[in-house]
Amino acid sequence: MRHISFALVALFAVFAGPAGAASDASVLRKFGMLGRYAVNCANVPATSNPHLIYAISPKGAVTRTLEMAEPDLDGTFVMRKLRLLAPDRLQYKETGRELGYTITFARMGSKFRSWKSVRSDGEVIIQDGKFRTSGSPTLVFEPCAY
Repeated sequence: MRHISFALVALFAVFAGPAGAASDASVLRKFGMLGRYAVNCANVPATSNPHLIYAISPKGAVTRTLEMAEPDLDGTFVMRKLRLLAPDRLQYKETGRELGYTITFARMGSKFRSWKSVRSDGEVIIQDGKFRTSGSPTLVFEPCAY
């Protein structure tokens, strides 16, 4: 009987995947971060006013599109391994143009800001909502109506 129970548990683990695992899309929806965000939605995308678009493709891929009117910086990046660290913290992995990043966003009401960003080589770019090199706070993004 013990062998049958163990076999059933092992079979369930193979087909069910990690216990309680949620899709990246469902985590993004739960965190409330779908749509367009900007420092100032009334102004066009610019280096001082980046626009971020969080979307889910028909196949369920989660993406972040950056619009700054800078061809070298603008782009769409796939977000993966999304998880809620707390009700107001979302962490995900993203591959940039050359390196990967682990990024944590903080929610403050309906607004968001980068809270932590660590490159795949271990360098911390942002810590506690501030850039490590300058100490400047990260930008706060508000939801846009369009």
